[in-house]
Amino acid sequence: MSFFKTLISYLPEVQGPLKKHLSFKEKLKWTSIMLVAFFILSIIPLFGLGQNSLARFEQLSIILGASFGSLISLGIGPIVTASIVLQLLTGSGLLKLDLTSSEGRKSFQGLQKLMSIFFIIFEAMIYVYTGGLAPAASLAGSTYAIMQIVLVVQLFIGGLLIMYMDEVITKWGFGSG
Repeated sequence: MSFFKTLISYLPEVQGPLKKHLSFKEKLKWTSIMLVAFFILSIIPLFGLGQNSLARFEQLSIILGASFGSLISLGIGPIVTASIVLQLLTGSGLLKLDLTSSEGRKSFQGLQKLMSIFFIIFEAMIYVYTGGLAPAASLAGSTYAIMQIVLVVQLFIGGLLIMYMDEVITKWGFGSG
């Protein structure tokens, strides 16, 4: 567990407000900023995207908070998945964390962030390497492989942005992102 604590300590974190109670206006401001940023990210297309086979699942994208083919194609899926897995591990007793203590909650949140990053990478690779979000089929050989890596990196960046936007909303806005 100390390896994970060391790893978690290197992850950037959104600092919470210094005062305990934020005004409605302040929460509305940060929620609005994150909402506008989310919509801007949703209209930025993935560079090098050829075939978007996920477009037929447009109804699912509403639930996932995603826009397939854009920078936020992963949506909130990795965050939700990490949260569910971690809650199952903690609830079943496989992972011993005391969520009643401040240190336990901080460890839980750090592990959730670490698992979210894992699921961002995992889901990005699944989307690209199974052909859901694929480079143009006309690309040959090594160029196709390079474009697959470029797509995974873009999805990773978009996933990280959503993860940190969720953290801003949680600490500065209304509830969870």
